[in-house]
Amino acid sequence: MRKGFMILPLLVLWAGAALAQSSGATSSPQSIRPIGVVTKLQAGSLTLHTDAGPDLLIVLADGASFLRVPPGATNLNTATKIAMSDISSGDRVLVRGRVSEDQKSIIATSVIVMSKSDLASAREAERLDWQRRGIGGTVQALNPETREITVMSPAAPPTPGNSTHPVSVVLSANVVLLRYAPDSVKFSDAKPGTFEQIKVGDQMRALGTKSEDGGRFTAEKLVSGTFRNLGVTVVSVDVQGHTISVQDLASGKDVRVRTNADSKLLRLPPPVAHALATLNSGGASGGRSGGEPGAEPLDVQQSLERASALDLAELKPGDPLIVVSTEGAKTSEVMAIDILAGVEPILAARPKGNNQVVLGSWSLGMNGGDGGP
Repeated sequence: MRKGFMILPLLVLWAGAALAQSSGATSSPQSIRPIGVVTKLQAGSLTLHTDAGPDLLIVLADGASFLRVPPGATNLNTATKIAMSDISSGDRVLVRGRVSEDQKSIIATSVIVMSKSDLASAREAERLDWQRRGIGGTVQALNPETREITVMSPAAPPTPGNSTHPVSVVLSANVVLLRYAPDSVKFSDAKPGTFEQIKVGDQMRALGTKSEDGGRFTAEKLVSGTFRNLGVTVVSVDVQGHTISVQDLASGKDVRVRTNADSKLLRLPPPVAHALATLNSGGASGGRSGGEPGAEPLDVQQSLERASALDLAELKPGDPLIVVSTEGAKTSEVMAIDILAGVEPILAARPKGNNQVVLGSWSLGMNGGDGGP
């Protein structure tokens, strides 16, 4: 899923180029440094599922070295020597070597490893850090002169008439800014961004320090993106092609929805659907179960994690859906981050003449891919 937009996995991104440079490696026409995850181990070789997509057979040269580094390492100063037997399936590795003469494998001279368990521990530490020191919301205003961002962030705890409140986000001197890539559902595809790229209506998540009154937030890291929440009805489903043809309720136009392994299909639990319906109707208690005074606050993210998964084959023409996607290059085609069924209350609750679907800041975080936001 995934843990949502609260996770910003900067600590576990692989700094392969920096490691290669710091180790004094020099390039040659046949040299190669693939990066990826170990999927299979054999005597004298391993299979690597690369970040670029294809699987590679890595043959270990005689005398090949094996080093383990902690997540977030950008050099080999903290590396420790390990043996081939210390590598496990799921470990993330950078391979230094050359292409074999038959062009069918990589002859590795060194393998640099981040263990699966270390990565999991780092991600969990990040998740907890983002829970403690993170803030998210919808961008309401931008001040280019002071480089401040006003966001509407969920109130804690939400109360009737006060489910969100404005927060002024100030960028620290060394702030890390990232931006989701067009048509990508993976956080690992996010690119270094600028303040100028952020727009009113964007979803953003920041890590930093909140003032005592909660009205001001100093950001150390901030990721933003322009996301589309489309209310649609299914026209047809291509299970083999992993696509859905839908009609956008706002524009009446046909849209092609693409899915991949990172896309998530869910059926909303009724309490979540009704809470979000209240938000769409203009009510302020979307964070509470059923929107009734005195009801227990509803944790939307936790509810979504318990939502039942859907298969494309279950969808039928006429089914109402909400599709969450990044803003892509084409308005007629989107890559789905999330496809939500069970949304009839939400779509029915929109004020007359308003086809906008309001989901709140959680829409950005239900599925970041790669454990990210």
